[in-house]
Amino acid sequence: MAVYKFKVTFEEYDEVSRVIEIKSSQTFLDFHKAILDAIGFDQKQMASFYMSDDSWRKEQEISLEDMSDYEDDNSIPIPTMKDSRLSMFINDPHQKIVYVYDYMEMWTFHIELIGIEAKEKTGTKYPLCTKTIGIAPKQHSKVQNLGIIDESEFDELTKGILDKAGVGAISDDEADEHGLFEDENDEDDEMENFGFDEEQY
Repeated sequence: MAVYKFKVTFEEYDEVSRVIEIKSSQTFLDFHKAILDAIGFDQKQMASFYMSDDSWRKEQEISLEDMSDYEDDNSIPIPTMKDSRLSMFINDPHQKIVYVYDYMEMWTFHIELIGIEAKEKTGTKYPLCTKTIGIAPKQHSKVQNLGIIDESEFDELTKGILDKAGVGAISDDEADEHGLFEDENDEDDEMENFGFDEEQY
């Protein structure tokens, strides 16, 4: 059974790459899991492979889940990873593939076929990562860079700001003493100042 050797590179971090060997009879789902294992990402998000031309233009999609529109009679079914063997789609000795993982973070990878071995190595379990270059970025670093934090982090941040400002929980009496609660008569006074007579309403 032939073995494909692919170089997988982060689109935005081209100094980070992995070389993965996988049998031609294995599926794109096997390849998907091997890539995520090689870079230390979880397997909780959606993903798709796109067969591409030499300029990395996306062509045939192969999705993790069935994304076909069965209500549209003219739509072309989208193959799924678990049902798609690599040999069914590799037709170029230098085949290029675009892989997208997590549509929120939009991690994009360039995959290039860099070698084909006629036979698998005895006793070797495929797929496997045979070469690692560079440290992969953290999976959720894009969201963190946008300044998005979870509720617990927000609470801690808010508490820290209030502590630095010397602001803490105060009683109703203290709030009233410092004028933090509006006087019930304030609204009436404002209406009188604008010529409103409450009894008319």
